[in-house]
Amino acid sequence: MPSEAEHRSVSILIPAARMGASEEDAQTVWGDVRVALASIAAYAPGVDVVLAWNGREEPRDLPPNPHVRLVKQIEGIRTASAAWNFAATQTDADELLILGDDCVLLPDSLPLLFDDLATIHASQPEGGKVGIVGTRSNFVSGPQNIREANGGERAGIRFDSEARIFAVEMIVPVAAWVRHDVFDSVGGFPNTNWFGDDLLSFDLQNAGYTHYVSRAYVHHVGQRATGEGKSDQQLYDEGMAWLAEHRPDFLRARLGTS
Repeated sequence: MPSEAEHRSVSILIPAARMGASEEDAQTVWGDVRVALASIAAYAPGVDVVLAWNGREEPRDLPPNPHVRLVKQIEGIRTASAAWNFAATQTDADELLILGDDCVLLPDSLPLLFDDLATIHASQPEGGKVGIVGTRSNFVSGPQNIREANGGERAGIRFDSEARIFAVEMIVPVAAWVRHDVFDSVGGFPNTNWFGDDLLSFDLQNAGYTHYVSRAYVHHVGQRATGEGKSDQQLYDEGMAWLAEHRPDFLRARLGTS
């Protein structure tokens, strides 16, 4: 039976960079991507996938899926944000599903996400604007993390709040839905590794959009290719320097500095 996602104009975007691979590891480094694509083939059949890759060699031996399109990233891409933005230019779909290259879908990840989208849109007041709708995960900061009670209580092996949809200021797009035109309206992700998701959420919120956390879940390995081997402290320092130069408005509004 066709999934609901097959009836939507949606593309899954997966930018994947493994720049530090040796010649011997040129294919083994794509293991995370193969697992992610296997979960898509199993649980999101028929959905368009843009795999925007960068590395020593093009990924090979991928799970069979005629809907996966491999596109080599253009020269000059040095940040995760730029890679996401490039991937978005490779599709005319109305809706984008941003997915990390080290994420794994569950059988109900997309059904729950699309059910929640219907609920969110139905509950909007007149003129309400839906921004980014993100999933929960095991490796993600803030209220999207399944270890966060979000005001709920233990209910078996979960918090009862995991069965609720709620609005948030910022979405970490481990796996996240957004309309293509909404994404484009603020120019996508600003060109930085750290704080790109904060800034996208911030800019859309300032434009009147509300972001939501879905009941849907994806598994996330985490930090498999971020910053081409840079440490978290290096990425943080570079991100703060970029914000100070380019986005002091965000520093003032969110971090209380300038």
